[in-house]
Amino acid sequence: MSGSPTGGARRRRPSPDVARLELKGTPVSPGVGLGQAWTIVDPASRRIPRRHLGAEEPEAALARFEAARRRAVEDLKRIQAVTTRELGIQDAAIYGAQIAVIQDPDARRQIERLILEERIQPESAIQELLDRFAGLFEKLEGGDIKTWAADLRDPWLCVVRELEAVEEERLELGPDARPVLIAEELTPSLVTRHHRQPLAGIACTRGGRFSHGALLARSFGIPTVTGLDQVHTKAVAGEHVVVLAEEGRVLFGIDEREREIAARMAAERERLRGVLLEASGEPGRTADGEALSVLVNIESPQDLAMFEPSHAAGVGLFRTEFAFMERPSFPGRDEQLEVYRSVLERFPGKPVVFRTLDIGGDKQLRYFQHPQEANPVLGWRGLRLSLEWRDLFLIQLEALVAAREAGDARILLPMVTTVEELREARRLVAQVCGDGRSIPVGVMIEVPAAAMALRELAKEADFVSVGTNDLTQYLFAVDRDNPWVSGLYQPYHPAHLRVLRHIARTCAALGTPLSVCGEMAGQKTGALFLVGTGYRQLSVVAASLQKEKALLREVPQQELRRLSHAAVGAHTSSEAFGILREAADRIWERVAARSEADPD
Repeated sequence: MSGSPTGGARRRRPSPDVARLELKGTPVSPGVGLGQAWTIVDPASRRIPRRHLGAEEPEAALARFEAARRRAVEDLKRIQAVTTRELGIQDAAIYGAQIAVIQDPDARRQIERLILEERIQPESAIQELLDRFAGLFEKLEGGDIKTWAADLRDPWLCVVRELEAVEEERLELGPDARPVLIAEELTPSLVTRHHRQPLAGIACTRGGRFSHGALLARSFGIPTVTGLDQVHTKAVAGEHVVVLAEEGRVLFGIDEREREIAARMAAERERLRGVLLEASGEPGRTADGEALSVLVNIESPQDLAMFEPSHAAGVGLFRTEFAFMERPSFPGRDEQLEVYRSVLERFPGKPVVFRTLDIGGDKQLRYFQHPQEANPVLGWRGLRLSLEWRDLFLIQLEALVAAREAGDARILLPMVTTVEELREARRLVAQVCGDGRSIPVGVMIEVPAAAMALRELAKEADFVSVGTNDLTQYLFAVDRDNPWVSGLYQPYHPAHLRVLRHIARTCAALGTPLSVCGEMAGQKTGALFLVGTGYRQLSVVAASLQKEKALLREVPQQELRRLSHAAVGAHTSSEAFGILREAADRIWERVAARSEADPD
């Protein structure tokens, strides 16, 4: 991959007389970015011709390929470690998937055959493999499939870079200037290799809103727009660019006046940040004073550096698998206790909900040989695994019960399906607690059967937490990572909204404390619906904490209930989402108006 102020594609405009260009695309990561264009030329932007080996022996070419592939694996592992440190395990999991792609035995055999039998260069063999992928995906429809195809190509292009020994160049800018990255495709490697520049923004010709590259751009807080018509051929490196990410607009060749306007817009966002900060330091509530608890989702003690813990009402979801995944072997009781205690000490007097080990499906431990399953997402995972893996489950329970002395620790059981599972888990907790000690035990509602049998579960649980991500997946019988069916993953479908309403009403009738910790809780649209439906505890990622509290402070309960009722009564996912999106945009304008009225 290479980029320079004078290199890259230089077809500037539809007409050479046009100095300014505005392109409209798809918003991916919010913000306003003002900087200078830096065009990146990637192997993905050109087709590698079919070149034969010539004088090179096939065995030597194969060895060269394997060496490059191993270097790419090591590079991806390094990036994975950095991303884990900066963003957390969940975002870094992207690279585990990419490593698996270039270690896939079947793909390697195909490349080996092309090199040895057809005597073509390794780069050409990789291109032919990618062509086969492309041929498969071209027969299918849907943006999610194209996104998945891009994620599949990206790791193989890392191998091509190693084979071609491409060196990355830096864009030389003034002391106060920052680059806007221009590329053909938004990939994970594009974001992680360049985010330390630091970047003012990213503008790409291709790249889905839910691609891995998009997820990373949002995590790093880089204003990003994709779907810009041939932007990688139209931008001139070094020219002034403004990325208006929330509007999906990118302006090139802007003059001094427009740069001043863009700078003012960025300053207004900073002022808005002040309003958000003010809201984040106060208890959560609606405009008419209804009390809300906005908690935070974290997966490691390192996450605490990303926000001010006093601004959260507690931790609604601590993913304990972090304590297992970062170690070379199973952590003992004392190792786990140290992690749990360090989190509790940062939230004195506030609840910290620890979800017990949730591995299986897409989350594996490298030191545990998980059995091969035909459909792991529907298989041995969550509480199902813990009840079979009893000795290790008891060690975790011992650590959690001991941590109770450091604060308000609570246990959340994942992937609960039946009342019998809950009873057995509670029996083990009571066994560990012994006489005179206790700890609240809750159930995570992810399986539709648990949602339908909620009355029985909620009577025997101390609290209930809804995981909207998996609940949506299982409700629609769809693997959200499967490109053939991921378009059916619709969290705003009226069917899902009605299940969420059923859960809220059931828990309210029984007096069982209820929270929601899925991705939907951290979205403006989702927060409006959930609070309007009766949820009073929302657990969100740290980046959403301030916005969530500021948004909900602008809306009275009556308006929230009206929105919830309208969304549930919709006929389609797009109709329900449209109702909530229009309201969220309108309400957010009120938040912005307050920042203008009180700039100090």
